[in-house]
Amino acid sequence: MDFLKLYYEEAFKVFYEAGGSEEELYWLVSSMLVRYPAYRDELKVRRKLMDWIIQETEGRVLDVGCGLGILTFRMALKDEVEKVMGIDKSQELVDFCNRLRDRITRKAEFLYGDFLEVKLGEGEEFDFIVFLYTLHDYEPKPFLEKALEVLSQDGKIIIGDFDIDGLREKIRTFAQKNELKIAKDITVGKTKTHGDFYEAFLMVIEGG
Repeated sequence: MDFLKLYYEEAFKVFYEAGGSEEELYWLVSSMLVRYPAYRDELKVRRKLMDWIIQETEGRVLDVGCGLGILTFRMALKDEVEKVMGIDKSQELVDFCNRLRDRITRKAEFLYGDFLEVKLGEGEEFDFIVFLYTLHDYEPKPFLEKALEVLSQDGKIIIGDFDIDGLREKIRTFAQKNELKIAKDITVGKTKTHGDFYEAFLMVIEGG
């Protein structure tokens, strides 16, 4: 993933453009690196989930809660993917991702806003809608309902997350009540995150 080097370079530019000092840089970097041993297992699980999602997607993709856009760009670099739209509530992250589009791929687009409120293009539909580490902080029902509104007829919803607060069962219940087929429901691993040990899962729901 050579484009991660571009992330590194661009992040430094953002830091120095904002007036960051060498002392502040050392503090930020060291505060993150010292936590790596405790975070390593979680990072492995997160990367595994991301890799599986990338294998699943093609056509037009919506990445909800795209964050830094790493998944968004990786999906967009696939030949089978026509376009990926990443949406996030952080203006700073969206601006950062848009700075990188010309250097990585313009098949990735980034939109600032709340997924539940933002208006997408009229009649715009997606073949895959992805929620990666997005739903565990919320009740999934309104997000999944909104996803169905912009999902193509034979489209799929992919959720990769940690089973916090019964998230996995809530999604299963939603699918059952809405007569949606769960095409895949697998456990990817178990690791400590958010102060406890949770299973990470990948679920694929067919919307048609």
